Amino acid sequence: MSLAASQPNQSPMLTSLLPPPTVPVVSKLSSASASPKTAKPTRLAALSTSTSATALALAPAPAATSDDAPPGGGGEGAGAGRLSALIRSLCAAGRTAEAARALSAAAARGGAGVVAYNAMVSGYCRAGQLASARRLAASVPVPPNAYTYFPVVRALCARGRIADALSVLDEMRRRGCAPIPPMYHVILEAACSRGGGGGFRSAVRVLQDLHGRGCALDVGNCNLVLNAVCDQGGSVDEALRLLRDLPTSFGCDPDVDLMEEMVRVGCPPNVVTFNTLIGYLCRNGLFERVHQVLAQMVDHGCTPDIRMYATVLDGVCKEGHLEVAHEILDRMPSYGLKPNVVCYNTVLKGLCSAERWEQAEELLAEMFDNDCPLDDVTFNILVDFFCQNGLVYRVIELLEQMLEHGCVPDVITYTTVINGFCKEGLIDEAVMLLKSMAACGCRPNTISYTIVLKGLCSAERWVDAEDLMSQMIEQGCSPNPVTFNTVINFLCKKGLVEQAIELLKQMLLNGCSPDLISYSTVIDGLGKAGKTDEALELLNVMVNKGMSPNTIIYSSIASALSKEGRINRVIQMFDNIQDVTISGCMPNESTYTILIRGLASEGFVKEAQEMLTELCSKGALRKHFMKHFGIV
Repeated sequence: MSLAASQPNQSPMLTSLLPPPTVPVVSKLSSASASPKTAKPTRLAALSTSTSATALALAPAPAATSDDAPPGGGGEGAGAGRLSALIRSLCAAGRTAEAARALSAAAARGGAGVVAYNAMVSGYCRAGQLASARRLAASVPVPPNAYTYFPVVRALCARGRIADALSVLDEMRRRGCAPIPPMYHVILEAACSRGGGGGFRSAVRVLQDLHGRGCALDVGNCNLVLNAVCDQGGSVDEALRLLRDLPTSFGCDPDVDLMEEMVRVGCPPNVVTFNTLIGYLCRNGLFERVHQVLAQMVDHGCTPDIRMYATVLDGVCKEGHLEVAHEILDRMPSYGLKPNVVCYNTVLKGLCSAERWEQAEELLAEMFDNDCPLDDVTFNILVDFFCQNGLVYRVIELLEQMLEHGCVPDVITYTTVINGFCKEGLIDEAVMLLKSMAACGCRPNTISYTIVLKGLCSAERWVDAEDLMSQMIEQGCSPNPVTFNTVINFLCKKGLVEQAIELLKQMLLNGCSPDLISYSTVIDGLGKAGKTDEALELLNVMVNKGMSPNTIIYSSIASALSKEGRINRVIQMFDNIQDVTISGCMPNESTYTILIRGLASEGFVKEAQEMLTELCSKGALRKHFMKHFGIV
């Protein structure tokens, strides 16, 4: 099968530059990315994707900025700048006590900003007075920044006190000050030390600790630890285990330079190493780098395996280069590899996603010709394609063919077909298929039931929906909030608010807590049905559960009360909510403005004016809003 004709604008370079056993260079890459590389360093670049940590770690505190402004004025003036310089000079001369007195005197006059305090903390650290530095950093009376704590972290790490350095990061967050990446590098560098740090195994634990604290680690941080594993006599298995864990356990992907480092220290990469790296490159569309790594494999005596080609195919297909993917499939036998069902499924999914059905059919025929059996994934890809395109009549044939090929439809297959039926309005067929699943040895899940319930509600078949939900619960399939909200929304739209309230109760009985959507839907329904007192009761229940009402809820109740001429009750409702000390529950000016506009647009101009006047008098709205709305 040739796919090149279907995409005439695709550069021929995509297929013509495919030397065995490598992948072609994708033409979309810029010429800059394809330019020859300069000589690689013999050591891993510690921060290959970020600013040099060493340079940042050794840099002095930044110059005075507007952050140093005294409470009553603008940016740090000449006097405050001289204060910071004075503190640095005194501390450099070992006169920290005098520097501290100068800082205290300036603080008493309101002229000490964060740079001055940072200079004092740094001075204490350089003088070895670490306890004083920590006390000052923890108690500076102005908002601290990262450079308030950086000297403390550096000093603690220099003494091998890694745990204390990590605790400083926690203290920073408590004070609303975010740690910066160079701090992580300093901590990891200390942890890697065989002296006070404990060596590479300790560094791996610290790496895990940092990730667990939510620190955004980069490739430089991870390479620092990998270097320690290699340099300090760690085993190949330990290095490879850490390499494999980088993306999943630390949110960090390895870089190409790692290969040279592993070879240098007698820890040569193997197929697993290359698979990890190629997976990262493919996920990021770096196919030029894939080409380099595959070439390196040959140099290191490794042969690409079927798993690696499946990874490359997946990356190529996600980038939309389907003709390249098929070229790889065609050439795999010449490399001594026969494409398996995973490889074919990857390309088949790409073709179906691109709605290139004729080519997909040709690929299926090719699978048969090459004695590659279709599996469940193959059929699920086809089922999803047909359902997405409204070809449900083909789906029935596919289900029959699945059994002929020894494949059994699973819950994903059935749910996809059920969704396709509902989208086409074939609700009875969807219900029948749902009920037949159990007979076929496949138990419907919550998603399967929810899709059919939504279809029944869309067809206004409330009785059938009620029966199906009862069957669902009887079969031991627990409805989730989406399931309940689907039916609740239908009931409220039809004015069946009593049944909707009953479903809210059923949610609790089935261990499913109503969420904001549940409450807002029912409150809106009650308001539209003229049951404002019940809506207010439900609002109180919601607020007492610690949930924050949204604009839909405020607007629904306010509109309903206004229609009844109960503007004072609207004001009272907001007063009651303001009395409840729950974060986020209080309506703000934006909410009030929306409500007033809503009332006016519904014809309640007088009521809107009354509400605006009342809210301004209570201080809930600024008085300039009265002019904005034409009320003077």
